[in-house]
Amino acid sequence: MDENRAKAEALSVEDRTGLDSYDFGRNDFIVVDTSICESCSTKPCLYVCPAKVYKLDSEGKFIYNTEGCMELGACVIVCRHIGKGAIRWSYPEGGKGIAYHYG
Repeated sequence: MDENRAKAEALSVEDRTGLDSYDFGRNDFIVVDTSICESCSTKPCLYVCPAKVYKLDSEGKFIYNTEGCMELGACVIVCRHIGKGAIRWSYPEGGKGIAYHYG
């Protein structure tokens, strides 16, 4: 494996998102039917999310954690068109979500 790639994969969500800040409020803006994910052979969401919201645990079980979501929506698009449509995604409630900061 390329040494630089290994280092990039080891970064935490905080390291990957830098100065960006989050306040997602109380409502779940991403809901995943993980029973559908278990039968999905492609699992495209694992590859398109830069914040690594979607993962397989050590036993190969599909898990997700919305902390660090960058609100791109790419996961929903690939899930609908390449996967099995298990992800329901909407923007966080007004005034909540990610705040991007340059620098």
